[in-house]
Amino acid sequence: MAASQIDFSTLKFDLKEIAESRLLSQFYNSTVLKLLLDAFTSEVQELSDAIYELLKGRSIYNGQGEQLNAIGRIVGQGRTYYDYDTAFWFATDEMEVQPDNGNWWCQNAVQASNEEMDDETYRKWLWMKILENHNKFSSVPELENAILDGIGETIGIERNGIMTAKIYVSSNISLTNKNLLSYNKDTDLTDNDYMFAYPATTSISTITEV
Repeated sequence: MAASQIDFSTLKFDLKEIAESRLLSQFYNSTVLKLLLDAFTSEVQELSDAIYELLKGRSIYNGQGEQLNAIGRIVGQGRTYYDYDTAFWFATDEMEVQPDNGNWWCQNAVQASNEEMDDETYRKWLWMKILENHNKFSSVPELENAILDGIGETIGIERNGIMTAKIYVSSNISLTNKNLLSYNKDTDLTDNDYMFAYPATTSISTITEV
């Protein structure tokens, strides 16, 4: 997405090959000495391979499961998100829930379900969060491309005032993604903290389906 793959191949070592390459020439054909080197290097090789896999697994591209969760804690992006496409209220009546005994509205009701992202989706959200953490200014094309990479939605952005913008989306956008575009929260560090890397102090006035 926003960064190139990291090449870890330079950190992958064959310790037996390295050890044998450093033998003096008179010991090149020494079977006993090579067996001794193999005995020493085989144990260290296991540790070297484990360190290699650890380093590789702590990158966003290669991490899985808890490895990605650890990166998420560092950048401030959890794996849980609100799924607004799951309907809780105003659903079709069922045999067990008739109109006279089913709640269709109540105060402080849950508006969306908490869902867990799979690893591939979480990787994209981590990149979006990293970009948002380090962003101060963004051009319209940069934002449109970042949103397309992050949630797979093609959008249009129109400035309609000082640090205010309208967003245009397709009519088939999911309710979850539509909410993400304008969702913001206040934190200890900033007000109106959006999910995406909008320029600082930006306000989204409307989101219009076209």
